[in-house]
Amino acid sequence: MDNLKLKISTKILDLVEGLPRFRKGTISSLQDIRERQKKWSSKEFNRRNAPKESKIELNQITLILTFEHEDFHNAIKGLKQYFPKNEKIQKFVTSLKESVDKLHASSWHNLGYIAREKGVYLPDVAVDERLPIDVENVSLSFHRITPSVACVMFDFQLNDSVSKALSKIQDQVYLGPVEFKKLWPLSSLHHAYTMGTGGDCAIKFIDNEKDSVRTGIEAWVKKGFGWKPKKMDAVSYIDIYKISGNPIDIDERRNWLREYTCWLDEYGIDANGFDTLEGEDFLVSRPRSREQKYMVSDVVARFESKGESEFGDFFDYKVRAIAVSSTIFSVIEKYRNKIEILRGHGFKNLYKRKKLTRRNQYNIQELKRSIVIISRLEHEIKQSAHWIAHSISEVGGLISLIRNETVDLGKSTIDNANYQLKQVKEAAAIIDSGLTNYLSVQSIYVMYKLQKWMFILSIVVTIATIIGVLSGWNNLKLLVSGWIDA
Repeated sequence: MDNLKLKISTKILDLVEGLPRFRKGTISSLQDIRERQKKWSSKEFNRRNAPKESKIELNQITLILTFEHEDFHNAIKGLKQYFPKNEKIQKFVTSLKESVDKLHASSWHNLGYIAREKGVYLPDVAVDERLPIDVENVSLSFHRITPSVACVMFDFQLNDSVSKALSKIQDQVYLGPVEFKKLWPLSSLHHAYTMGTGGDCAIKFIDNEKDSVRTGIEAWVKKGFGWKPKKMDAVSYIDIYKISGNPIDIDERRNWLREYTCWLDEYGIDANGFDTLEGEDFLVSRPRSREQKYMVSDVVARFESKGESEFGDFFDYKVRAIAVSSTIFSVIEKYRNKIEILRGHGFKNLYKRKKLTRRNQYNIQELKRSIVIISRLEHEIKQSAHWIAHSISEVGGLISLIRNETVDLGKSTIDNANYQLKQVKEAAAIIDSGLTNYLSVQSIYVMYKLQKWMFILSIVVTIATIIGVLSGWNNLKLLVSGWIDA
């Protein structure tokens, strides 16, 4: 309904804008609203405009596909399907098969590269003309983070068409939305309305453009590796930007970030975020919730710097280190959402005093299964803490921009993961204990009622037996008396 009102309000303002300028009346008031709308939008454009001689490019999207112990076979199947003749990957697949059930296992493997056409590339390159039109090439790597959690990373290198499209979207003036509260009577139409600045329009259109790129990427992955849509639910993304034209000096660059925070925010880079971290010539930001179609776990912005060529040799390792942290939290988030659903259903059953049903049993089984998996993950993170911290340490030193203090991302990830897992497990245990006890009492009550009916049935059977015996005795007497008379 709100969307319909917004469309009607926009049509009305578009209509009066094309009319000659009125001096009085309702139409004049509506034309005033459109003029204010343009004025505010112009101011908003100046506020969010890109700095001169600066440029931002989305040159890489990293897809992180998470696998747990229960579906490692899907990872093996997909890699075998796409690389049937690659000896290196087939050897890796064999080693993964042999180590699936190991209690202590962690590793990192660079699997290879896929390019759109033949050319001079690194070794282990597969040529695939079906790559999405926005992608130049993609590199694959496998991370065994804990014995039961691993991920396959796809680093998609994009061509400049995506950045050009995003820049074109950002470099436009957007009219802020106007919505009239009442559409009738017409004379009071302009007295009650809301007006936005238009600042969110560019964000929405940029997000939609990036989502269209991700849609093409996921379609290619599903088709090439044969992974089902359900498996692709365990996906998160890292957007990687390259910023040029920024100040080289660190202090000047920080002031520059504060000044142009609106411009960067439209691309998903939250320079003022509480979790925003500054590394060696790059920024790590957790995007704000915008109800996007796809889950973006982190945004990495790489700055122009003096030692760019030397830094570039290690930048991929820094992204992979961030991906390890993202994978852990995405798995936790997966089970947090599942526990919230099961917990909600469980409390509803308790409130309504529902009887024991097959669905209740299924919910309890899933709840207990989730608790076991969460406990397993908690145990493995503690056991693999050293390896995880070592993997994440590749990101280098980080500083929180808000708190202006050094952050150890490895230690922070482990501590935060343990805290979150503890909270999720305790929340699940409460409803699990409550439902188990409630259903135990309910089962006792059902057994009591069953025993009651069994007692009544036993009396009925006894009476029926007595009647049967008496009836048989009378028949026997008649038979014997017949023999005597004969």
